[in-house]
Amino acid sequence: MKKTMTTMMAVALLAALAAQGAAVEHWSVPAMSAVMRLDTTEPKDGEKGGPVEYVVTPGEITGGSFVLKADADLKDVTLAAEGDFAAAMDPHVVKLWYQAGSAWYGYCADSSYRKLVPELLLHDETLVEVDHRTKDNYVRYVNTDGIERRKWMSANYDVVDYTFAAQANQDLIADAETLQPFALDAGRFKQFMVQFRVPADARDGLYRGKYVVRKDGKVLAEVPYAVRVLPFTLPDPKTFYNPDKGFYLMMYGTEPRSEKIARNLHEHGCFTPMGVPRVDPMNPRKFKEDVELYKKIGFPMKPVFFGVIGSGTRVMGDEPTPEETAKLEHARDTIQKVRKLLDETLGHHDFYSYGVDEGGPTVIRQERANWRITHEAGGKVGVSTRAWRELLFALDFMILPGMPSPHRAEEVRKFHESNPDALCGWYANPHTGPENPDYFRRIHGLLAWQTGYDVSANYCWWRNNWNDMATPYEPELRGLVIVYGTKDDVIDTLAWEGVREGMNDVRYATLARNLALEAAKSDDADTLLLGRRVLSYMAYWDSWREDPEAFRFECINFILRLRKALKIDGVKG
Repeated sequence: MKKTMTTMMAVALLAALAAQGAAVEHWSVPAMSAVMRLDTTEPKDGEKGGPVEYVVTPGEITGGSFVLKADADLKDVTLAAEGDFAAAMDPHVVKLWYQAGSAWYGYCADSSYRKLVPELLLHDETLVEVDHRTKDNYVRYVNTDGIERRKWMSANYDVVDYTFAAQANQDLIADAETLQPFALDAGRFKQFMVQFRVPADARDGLYRGKYVVRKDGKVLAEVPYAVRVLPFTLPDPKTFYNPDKGFYLMMYGTEPRSEKIARNLHEHGCFTPMGVPRVDPMNPRKFKEDVELYKKIGFPMKPVFFGVIGSGTRVMGDEPTPEETAKLEHARDTIQKVRKLLDETLGHHDFYSYGVDEGGPTVIRQERANWRITHEAGGKVGVSTRAWRELLFALDFMILPGMPSPHRAEEVRKFHESNPDALCGWYANPHTGPENPDYFRRIHGLLAWQTGYDVSANYCWWRNNWNDMATPYEPELRGLVIVYGTKDDVIDTLAWEGVREGMNDVRYATLARNLALEAAKSDDADTLLLGRRVLSYMAYWDSWREDPEAFRFECINFILRLRKALKIDGVKG
């Protein structure tokens, strides 16, 4: 026993001595890279010792990333921003955990293999423990009495028999509010993601600071950062094909459960979430309370997408039955009350009501009586559906299955031609699930925008799918989530950061394109040709294959040149 104690003390002493002289290296890396960074992945696409660089506009929210590696095992390491905008920097550990074998790119279930992937952005990395021997995940629960325990969050169907027993009790899960002390394993790489909330009053200029890595008060490394604040602000996103029409992000499953969740949506470019606000004529007080909260956060609440009674009552025959007539009259009465409540509270009745999800031609015909009632109240109808062409003449918002592609672009164009005021969105193939931020940045942002869509409306943002190995909703699919629910918030992911950057890309592109359209009407030849050059660049840029980051920098270059050519002063874009 004495010998064992002596050995343990010696090991601890050696570890302490090693920690005192430990060297920590850093690499700045692209935040939205398609590289799947494991703890064994050397950051060859990064810059060793380089600064984390931000090129931003006032009020923008963006991400920066770097990787640390120590030559000795270190515990209780801290990291803090110091310098310009330090208070606006929110660093997270990028947590590795095990997901289904199709992870990183796929959304279909694959129980044959478990893959280690980076995904979660955590303040407290110990919220999730990973057993690399069994390839299992364990999430920390904290009961109401303060007692902590670990929940197995990777049980497969053999254990849970297609039930929700494998999923989380989200009321017992909570991340820390700020970055907590973390561990660095000798010779292993650890990625960090910094959410940078640029102050709205930030002035044009170059700023500097550093992320300081410490243990026991001793500085182990300093990661420099540089911030270039641009002399303009970003507009709301508009469509590629019509500069007067809004481009929207509104994923399924985004109705907020708390103020924190609502703010998270807004900070990621989801300014018009589905179901926000929920317009319930039977509870106008709750509706008005929600409106005040959403106003404070900054939601425009115009249009109101699907926060109202649905328009899915079906008439099966040539004439409605008495029962169907009663349902239609109820729909008519309720939708008129919805209009009245919206007019009184928000000063408009620009709302969309949802039809029968994924209905075929017969269902679409059967819904038209209800759709007409919605139109009579000044509302519009939207629903997920295939491109049934002439059958959709009464539809205002088609949510088309399948990611944007050339053959779907033709259907989008025809739908807009049949109703120039109509919206077209996309969902599925892929659903949410893939962790790759570059992939989701591209398809939810510039690819959808350039293909002529009005909306990225993927399924789904959140539901209880903490366990990727056994999803009881659709067993053939992975957990279809892009964030993970907690007690009163959500845990962000690399993919969700990618979606935000995709929306920021569209905002930069919107400003550049609008300025170019103005320049193309100029009587000055140089200004006119600059405008045409920008419009040509955007028309021919390949959103499938080319780098969105390079596209953004080209947009910034064009914006600065166009502002100068058009003699635009001031910050507003």
